[in-house]
Amino acid sequence: MADYFKDIKLSLRSFDVQVSDRDYVDFEATAGGDLRTVSGRDNLAQAIINRLLTRKGELARLGHPNYGSRLHLLIGELNNIRLQGLAEIYIREALAAERRIEKIVSVSFAPPTRGADREMLKIQIRVRPVGSDQELTVALPILI
Repeated sequence: MADYFKDIKLSLRSFDVQVSDRDYVDFEATAGGDLRTVSGRDNLAQAIINRLLTRKGELARLGHPNYGSRLHLLIGELNNIRLQGLAEIYIREALAAERRIEKIVSVSFAPPTRGADREMLKIQIRVRPVGSDQELTVALPILI
């Protein structure tokens, strides 16, 4: 994967930390006061998570009407095969616009559980970044 992809590092939305879209995403600073950056595979993982957790159309006023996903439409639905099928469609649709992804290798879901986790959709996404033979796996739990 090309190293020229670099972005500002955001707090809260990392590989394994779930945040609601109501929680603020903030910038991180270095000890010297500069904004911390992220590049390479970590940058792509951050971009995937941000794209999926942003409601499609939310950035329209900023000139990005198609950025984001429709995963928010699944809130309140039962965690079943139908929901997982819709989630996969929404994920593939959103990630098709990410130019740093050569191929979406797989989108999988942990089986629904009973109890406290029954409202949690546990997603695992495997992609092949452009210009790389190594796949990138992103795990993303979403409250539904």
